[in-house]
Amino acid sequence: MKPTSKLFTISEAAKELGYSSRSTLYNLIKKGYLNNYLWVDDKGRKYLEMNPVGRRSLKAYLPAII
Repeated sequence: MKPTSKLFTISEAAKELGYSSRSTLYNLIKKGYLNNYLWVDDKGRKYLEMNPVGRRSLKAYLPAII
């Protein structure tokens, strides 16, 4: 399955979402909260999809879980 919107690295997503550090996003990934937004490529690099089709944007979803 291919992403339907632009993918951001964890660093880029942290900046886009206004976090000063990536650790918050990594902790949420580790706990499984961001599984619906997470993409991992063949080399194991992690990306977050900010505006997936059929789901709330990541920016709208995060305040609900933090």
